[in-house]
Amino acid sequence: MRTYRRTEQDGQQRLDYREAWFEPGSGEVVVHHGRIGSTGTTSAEQVPDDATGEQLLAGFAAQCAEDGFAVLPADESKHFEVYYRLKGAEPTAVETTLVAKLRGEITNQLAWRGLGEVVDERAESGRVVFDVATPHPRKAAAEIPAATKFAGVQPSRVTTSR
Repeated sequence: MRTYRRTEQDGQQRLDYREAWFEPGSGEVVVHHGRIGSTGTTSAEQVPDDATGEQLLAGFAAQCAEDGFAVLPADESKHFEVYYRLKGAEPTAVETTLVAKLRGEITNQLAWRGLGEVVDERAESGRVVFDVATPHPRKAAAEIPAATKFAGVQPSRVTTSR
């Protein structure tokens, strides 16, 4: 669950995020929050069972709503594309592995900063295209070089529509 709240501070727009997740059987609920574009703060609470984890998530959702946080409306979510150039028309086995790593790292870089995630992937002639949904395209696009580096992908093969 990822929520956002817009506020104004000293005449400047500010966008904060709060998110929480619980993986059944994991024994913990993780909460992550901060100002969009920053890695924020993370905390984890141990839970004795799945029912308690689900209750904590419900409480988190209620607190977010009370504090003015909400899921980003579809009309406020922006999209941009990240392109991975292939050596040929179709990806090789190595490129398929690199594409999977790149997708994971893009989502990792963005999600830990409240900047969104990869929502779709498609192959076009000679490239793979990732569709990224974000509340702040400029800040999200600025994270793509780091994701490329962490994925071990050659930077010259990755470009964005931003």
